[in-house]
Amino acid sequence: MGKDFCLVARSMFTMLKMVLLSFLFLFSSFFIQHDAGKRETNERLAQHAHSLKSFAKTLNGSTSLGILIDMSIASRKNRFFVVNLQNDSVLISGLCAHGQGDDVNKEEVVFSNKPGSYCTSEGRYKLGVKFEGDYGTGYILHGLDSTNSNALKREVVFHYYFKVADKEDENVVCRSNGCPMVSQKTFRAAEKLIDAETKPVLMWIYK
Repeated sequence: MGKDFCLVARSMFTMLKMVLLSFLFLFSSFFIQHDAGKRETNERLAQHAHSLKSFAKTLNGSTSLGILIDMSIASRKNRFFVVNLQNDSVLISGLCAHGQGDDVNKEEVVFSNKPGSYCTSEGRYKLGVKFEGDYGTGYILHGLDSTNSNALKREVVFHYYFKVADKEDENVVCRSNGCPMVSQKTFRAAEKLIDAETKPVLMWIYK
């Protein structure tokens, strides 16, 4: 009887140890993948920040501040970044909506420069004058590439929208008609930095 109990206890202990080891392996794998993904995002940000700074010099734009929007990141995650172009550091991050295209429920970002497409346009932009529109404060966007040359014609602007959340959660962000939309809180924080610049601030949407 005593030997049988010991065998059962030893077997249960072995099983418990295996379960714990499996849990620890899965737990550590998750964080390794998470860190790797975060590192890759930061590397892409640094590369684009460096390129945007070089491009800004050719246009006499701001080489201190830039806006990067990485549409390869899921909409429920932060993919809008205001960046210090002097040291590639992120000053502000937040959620950002993309254009609905022909399917408002589609999570994958489809780029288009075609009027009436309701898609986000890939490329670099110069922030123009600030205005008050139907959705509140916004900035006119001037497309600087062949992929976003119709930004003015399409009335694609940078603005906030009340349905965009202030922080990450499990819900996807609402869609726009092609405009990069952020929350009012994120917009107001970015607005202070943008308006403090003496030269035009550039934005880059990519994936």
